[in-house]
Amino acid sequence: MNRRLSTRDYILLLLKTSGQMSTKDLQNKLGLTKVAVSRQMVHLEKDGYVQYKLGRHQPGRPMHYYSLTQLGNEQFPSDYGQLAMDLLDHMVLEEGEDRLFDFFKRQQERFIEKNAASMEGKQLRDKVAELASIQDANGFMTEWEQQSDEVLVMKQHNCPYFKIANRYEMICERELSGYRTLLSASVERTECVAKGAARCVYFIRPTEK
Repeated sequence: MNRRLSTRDYILLLLKTSGQMSTKDLQNKLGLTKVAVSRQMVHLEKDGYVQYKLGRHQPGRPMHYYSLTQLGNEQFPSDYGQLAMDLLDHMVLEEGEDRLFDFFKRQQERFIEKNAASMEGKQLRDKVAELASIQDANGFMTEWEQQSDEVLVMKQHNCPYFKIANRYEMICERELSGYRTLLSASVERTECVAKGAARCVYFIRPTEK
């Protein structure tokens, strides 16, 4: 267990990165008794940070499966702010969605310009590791793995732009396009937070010659 975090914060982090966990899963991760875990979850549910559903992991009594509520997700890094939402809505109202598309496209171009040099001369594996590090520093809670010789997977457990992406999906498409350009690779997003998934997942493969 990460001793720098309180038990409460560590539970929120576990649920953020796992999407959903059973009481038993939490016991194993926290090294606590079932009673102690249940006590923690009662407080978190009362405060509005977690929710649960009943299910059966194996024959026997139903087990609680916990996940974060929207309030729980909002405890993690986010840089959108209500002011940003108001400004974007105003832009669309006054100038139309084409103006917003141009804005997101320019943001993508700046992201590429800022990070292109760090990708030069690297193999795809090292590029993915670099991109994951960049986005982790930007609050996306990013991890990556080499799934096979030809496939790498990058996961983003947090979306700092969730409210914007939930309303204006084009920001997700710009992000995907930016990843493809920086990595010079085939990048497919199979899960997206803005579409209801617990995380954004990207499958990355060398571009076919």
